[in-house]
Amino acid sequence: MDISRQVSDNLPRSRTTAGGIVKSLALLFVALVAAVAVGVLAVAAARQAFPGLPAYAGLLVGLMALIAILRWYSRRFAWLMPWYYLLPAIVFLLAFTLFPVMLTVGLAFTDFAGIRNGELNPTTETAIVAVDGPTLTIADPRTFDCADLRDGCNGVRAVVYASGDVEVAGLAIAGDRLTLAAEPPAGRRVDTVSLFLPAIGFDLEVRVVAQDGAELTLQRAPPSEPDLASVKLRLDRQPVQVRIVEDRGDVMVLAAPLPADLEPESIARYNDFGFVGLRNFRVIASQATRALFPVFGWNVAFAFLTVMINLAAGVFLAVLLNNRSLRFRNLYRTLLIVPWALPSVITIQVWKGFLNQNFGVINRLLALLDIGAEPINWLGHHLAAKGALLVVNLWLGLPYMMTATLGALAAIPDDVYEAARVDGANAWQSFWGVTGPLLRNALVPVTLSSFAFNFNNFNLIFLLNDGGPPVPWGTATARGTDILISWAYNEAFRSQGGYAYGLGSAITLIIFVITLAVSLMNFRVTGALKDEEASR
Repeated sequence: MDISRQVSDNLPRSRTTAGGIVKSLALLFVALVAAVAVGVLAVAAARQAFPGLPAYAGLLVGLMALIAILRWYSRRFAWLMPWYYLLPAIVFLLAFTLFPVMLTVGLAFTDFAGIRNGELNPTTETAIVAVDGPTLTIADPRTFDCADLRDGCNGVRAVVYASGDVEVAGLAIAGDRLTLAAEPPAGRRVDTVSLFLPAIGFDLEVRVVAQDGAELTLQRAPPSEPDLASVKLRLDRQPVQVRIVEDRGDVMVLAAPLPADLEPESIARYNDFGFVGLRNFRVIASQATRALFPVFGWNVAFAFLTVMINLAAGVFLAVLLNNRSLRFRNLYRTLLIVPWALPSVITIQVWKGFLNQNFGVINRLLALLDIGAEPINWLGHHLAAKGALLVVNLWLGLPYMMTATLGALAAIPDDVYEAARVDGANAWQSFWGVTGPLLRNALVPVTLSSFAFNFNNFNLIFLLNDGGPPVPWGTATARGTDILISWAYNEAFRSQGGYAYGLGSAITLIIFVITLAVSLMNFRVTGALKDEEASR
């Protein structure tokens, strides 16, 4: 039953067109935005009476608001009802697909990195010595150093903190209520109060839980009578956002003067990042002949050879095990899917031990058989390492190909083979004339998915030999067996002095374009989409 056709038949024609779909999506989007706004405002209002109310309480309010809006929609826009089913898909699409893609695209044109992440860097805080209009003199330029940033301190955002300590006289205290002789500075919140207790001879620091003018409510009452002649208040630091336009060593010129009532105490900067245009792509292009092109060539070869080898081995074993007269065939099937049942993280490490040049089982076996004068450095030479990767990937991927082929073989009727035998076909002729053509449609999507998976098979490359060994024509991040995804990982997270998310995002976009092109070419060559297009 075609539900989509029934839905479209029951809707006005104008509502099933592209314009109708756009209107439906727009209304659903408005409902989501309105529900979120209601949830946020409800929490903000409720926190006035209940300060400790968690933010997730807004989810329930927002959900109730969304239900109410959709019920109103159902009366006002009756034609919209079938499109309600799109709502979960839209939310999922926005949260898990569009947002990551848009974020990746945006970061590709920035220098966002581990040390350029837009976060406040508290380690750069230094005292302010003097203020002259928009000019600040800082105590320690080395602490505030901007050498790790793009343009030094020029254009960097910073935070100026107001003085946090005030000393006033106390007027009276009753339990946890302290009355000051004068109100704290206007607009400033008192965080803690330090009281001297003469009876025991030390200062007691108590947190302030409420403030009403000169009257403070303490977290707890002092254990003895304090000396009210001098009460030390620690105020909130009142951060003020500023932007530095010029760096003169120990002198910072701000974009605007500080507020007149502010008593500046210290300054700390942000680890800013910004738009760099095509710089990341120029970095990639500058090493294309030594990194991008060789890595891409091996990437395609690795994925193609893996698919072909695994497909040939999987079809061979599947045809062999499909023979009902074969004894213990269920046992053989079980043994052959063992690599599928074991965690690849562990088994790849086991293979790494097998391939060890000095102590590996493979080289020891070759020595016993008097094959080769010297132990083979399986992971130390780029050609041997590539062969080792294909062998290990055969062991890992064989169960998938074999199982998929066995499922396809089970769908072929026995009558077809019986007719072939009646016509005089032998086993070889039956395979090429019957089995092969009938397996084609079933194995095309399997091979395509396997190619896509192995094109980005980071786990195998990383765990077996970490993309090595180094080669003369490569770079420090593009070695003998690196594929595009491992090269991107090396460039983004093992070089550039930190986590270079901007550069990594640029490489990701290139990989996406390449993967899309290769996939479309595969579809065209294999004709995977011909049947679907012909049926339309």
